[in-house]
Amino acid sequence: MPATTHLYLISHIKTCSVFSQGLTYGEGKLYETTGHYGKSKVMRINPETFDIELSVDVDAGYFGEGCTFYDDSTGRGRLVEITWREQTGFIYDPVTLELLRTFTYTTTPGYGYRAHQGWGITYDSVREEFIVSDGTKHLYVWDRDTLAQKRKVAVTRLNGQSASRLNELEYMDGLVCCNIWHENDIICVDPLSGKSVREYDMSSLRPENSYWSSENVLNGIALGKDHVLLTGKRWDRMYKVQFLDWPTLFGQG
Repeated sequence: MPATTHLYLISHIKTCSVFSQGLTYGEGKLYETTGHYGKSKVMRINPETFDIELSVDVDAGYFGEGCTFYDDSTGRGRLVEITWREQTGFIYDPVTLELLRTFTYTTTPGYGYRAHQGWGITYDSVREEFIVSDGTKHLYVWDRDTLAQKRKVAVTRLNGQSASRLNELEYMDGLVCCNIWHENDIICVDPLSGKSVREYDMSSLRPENSYWSSENVLNGIALGKDHVLLTGKRWDRMYKVQFLDWPTLFGQG
């Protein structure tokens, strides 16, 4: 059963209510990507005040999904975003949010709109590779520079059962921590074996005013210097939390 007693709430911050799809820190800023056709945005946010400093619209033909910050092969910071059904990703300048590059990808084959979806993305700076979810049990690993798939991993829960509906991701202390669509759990997975080694129940964080839609679920994880930032779709707040059973998460163990 996911742990509920190891969560320490530092604070919660009032924010604008958006359909959050991706959350990531980079170079002293917070970035958030949002979804829906004609409403998807990429936003640069002040991490102290949580004011939106810059916002750009994604073309109306794309449904924005997850994002992550990374350094490219020349050491320049970049922001990458993937899309739901369009098999298309975007790379942005994180300062100006200027679109620098568009690329295509594949994930799990299927029929119609169920084929090759993109949901969450995070970055392993040690192995220099992206880790991507597509709403299935699999995590896909892409080379940073070529964006070619290197491998895929099937994820299993602590109870040994197969995972499913893996959504927004964050790489933390060697593990890939995953939101699960329509669940309140965060599971943290070994990226090589696919086995979950930590699971947390976040149901206590869901705002009362979010229950008007079943889609207003937990979705958004970003690793800060001394906290993990959490939010959800159309939530009017973000939470700074710590995991008391994870002393190595901020290099203190």
